[in-house]
Amino acid sequence: MLFNGRIIAILRGVTPDDCVAQVKALVDHNIVDVEIPANSPDWTQSIRLIKRHFARRVNLGGGTIITPAQAAACAQAGADYALTPNLDENVVETCRAQGLKICAGVYTSTEIFAACALGVDALKIFPAVTLPASWPQLIKGPLSQAVPFCAVGGIDENNMAAFLQHYDSVGIGSALYRPGQAASVTRQRAASLVR
Repeated sequence: MLFNGRIIAILRGVTPDDCVAQVKALVDHNIVDVEIPANSPDWTQSIRLIKRHFARRVNLGGGTIITPAQAAACAQAGADYALTPNLDENVVETCRAQGLKICAGVYTSTEIFAACALGVDALKIFPAVTLPASWPQLIKGPLSQAVPFCAVGGIDENNMAAFLQHYDSVGIGSALYRPGQAASVTRQRAASLVR
């Protein structure tokens, strides 16, 4: 499996000054899969700091990876995997060349089959909230290999359980963390999610 747990915390907008405190708030509630999106301030520095502080206790990904250059930067910063919002063969190939696992963003059946043909490690259905929660069950039958499905986009504590009935994991962003939010708020939201 690409992810260690069933919740991936998306810390979009987190800064290097705050990233360690935010991740500690998550780890204290056993949320150990963390994504630092590439459109966050100095995102590669945040990845380096988190890896230095938490080492293997956190399964860390670079998210919103949309170019081969970002994929290479993600690997060089020390991330364990990359997440994309879309399916781009060049990005997938760069991740492979850099030794990164990849969770590729897909939406349609055509994209899902293309991603599987490229050998991605997981499928990120995005934006998941616009599809029925049972979408993986509807598409898995024709797939020739098992691949984990991760729901991202519009997931919160109100619909998370419904998605987890059909998905292997969920990515939670603004329902868990917003830029500038105190780590104490993240801690409260993490506790609410894992209940």
